[in-house]
Amino acid sequence: MIGPYASWVEQTEFEIGGVKIGGLPGKNPTFLIGSIFYHGDKLLYSKEGDIDKTKAKIIIEEATDIVQHHGLSLGIDVVFPSKEAVGKILPFMAEQEAVLLLDAPDPEIRIHAYMMANELGIRDKTIANGIYPDSSEDELKALADSGIKASVLLAFDPRNPLQSIDPHEKIRLLEEKLFKMAEEAGIKKLLIDAVVLDPASIGLSAEAIYIIKQRYGYPAGCAPANALGFVSKKKVRINGMYSIHGSVAVLLRVMGADFIMYGPLSRIKYIAQSIAMADSLLGYIMKRRGECIPRNHPLRKFLKNIQRLFTAST
Repeated sequence: MIGPYASWVEQTEFEIGGVKIGGLPGKNPTFLIGSIFYHGDKLLYSKEGDIDKTKAKIIIEEATDIVQHHGLSLGIDVVFPSKEAVGKILPFMAEQEAVLLLDAPDPEIRIHAYMMANELGIRDKTIANGIYPDSSEDELKALADSGIKASVLLAFDPRNPLQSIDPHEKIRLLEEKLFKMAEEAGIKKLLIDAVVLDPASIGLSAEAIYIIKQRYGYPAGCAPANALGFVSKKKVRINGMYSIHGSVAVLLRVMGADFIMYGPLSRIKYIAQSIAMADSLLGYIMKRRGECIPRNHPLRKFLKNIQRLFTAST
C-alpha cells in the first residue's frame, strides 16, 4: 500500500453491471452517481410517474458521453415518487445501459422497485438504495427475495441525526446493525454511504470514509449533493459551481471515496474534469507501484491529453 493508505486492510472490489467499484483510490475510475426523477425534477410530471422520456434520454446520453470521454463510471439514482410510478419509470430505465440505484422516500416503494427489477431481469445491474438502521424485516426479506446482491448501507440513524454525523457513530451503526442486516437481506456487494447532513459535515463524512476503507476495505462514499443542492449558477455563478462541487469531490476521492452522489444527473459536468484529474494522478501512482490500470481509466483517457498540451507548450 502507498502513503496515506499504508494502514488500510486489503481492499474489496465489486463488479456491478460491468462497472468495477472499490479498491485503492486511483485503481478503478470513480463511480459517479447522478439522480433522476427526484422531487422537483422537471423531467417528472406527476407523482404517478409521468415523465419526459425524450428529454430524459438526452440527459442520460449526455452524462454517459461525459463519463466515457473522461474515463469515469456512471450510476443513475432513480428516485420513485410512488408505487404506481415504479411501473412507469423502471421499464424505461431498464433500457438504459447505466447501473441503476433504486431509491424512494418510502420503504414500500423501494420494496416494489426491488421486486420489479427482478421481474425485468435487471437485478445484476441494480443497486438497492438502500439499507438503513431502521429498515424493517419486511424490506430486508423483500430485498433477499428479489435476488439483488448489491446495496448501499446508509450509516446514519434518522432518529438521532446529530449524533449520526460523528464518524465513530457511523462505525458503531455498521458493526452493530448494518452488516448483519445486509447479510440477512442476502447482500454480497456492500457500498457504504457515510451520510452527509450539511456542508460542514462533508468533512466528517470524508473522515468516516477513510476509516471505513481502512478497517473493512469495502467501497465507500457519500452524497455531498444532500448539502450542496443550493450551490447553483444563480447563487454562486458558474465558476462557483465548478470550484465548489469539484473541490468537494476531489477531497472525498483523496480520502478514499469510491462513489460520489453528486446531485441531479445533468450536474456531472461540474465535477467530471476535477475527478478525472485526481483519478489520473492517483492512477499514475498506482501504475508506478505495479497495479494493473484498466483501459478506460482517466489516466489513459484524460491525463494523456493533458500531457500532450504540456508537450505542445514547451
